[in-house]
Amino acid sequence: MDVRALGVVVFSALPVALGALTAAGRRLLTEYGFSVAESADGLRIRHGLLETRSATIPPGRVQVVRLREPLLWRPFGWVRVEVDVAGYAGAGDEQLSTSALLPVAPAGLAGALVARVLTGPLPQATAPVPPRARWRAPLQHPRLRVGLDERHLVATSGVVTTTTDVVPLAKIQSLRLTQGPWERGLRLASLHVDTAGRRLPGGVARHRDLDDVRALLAATTELARRARTGR
Repeated sequence: MDVRALGVVVFSALPVALGALTAAGRRLLTEYGFSVAESADGLRIRHGLLETRSATIPPGRVQVVRLREPLLWRPFGWVRVEVDVAGYAGAGDEQLSTSALLPVAPAGLAGALVARVLTGPLPQATAPVPPRARWRAPLQHPRLRVGLDERHLVATSGVVTTTTDVVPLAKIQSLRLTQGPWERGLRLASLHVDTAGRRLPGGVARHRDLDDVRALLAATTELARRARTGR
């Protein structure tokens, strides 16, 4: 590679590198000194380096919880927990400027906090996709799993970062079965679970057997109705 071609490559990569550094710096400033504590109104969160912000997560206001496990964190058992809450209660006119509930924490602590926020144990995402799903998602299919109980739906996905979305059934706004051309040829489908969240608008059970998705749609619809009405 000559000097001119090398210069073109470096110049092209520079905006990407600057964008990554800017995002990392913004996250550091926003999430520095992050703390979570119990309060009479729910969980109290404080964070920020140059400007300290605080907010309270009231019980029953969580729309979606997301757990992220980046590849480099897995040997250490670290997890990032994000949350989308309807109507954050901020200090004065302030509100949280991050979706983080825990920027980084051991998996056990993260799981306990998620159970505390959602006021109960969660189902395990253990139901795998069929073997033919590897033709649709060759790298992702080992992590495509789903779990469902009377209160929550849990779906996992990801390649480099494993993502687990937890959706309280009482917060579901709509359910959608989708099937692209490739999925149709493999008799696969995906179930989209939509909420009123803005940062985390829901979850997706991806690339599952078509009959399983139809059954999951019917079961989730009925369980969500019961969760909303209490009957």
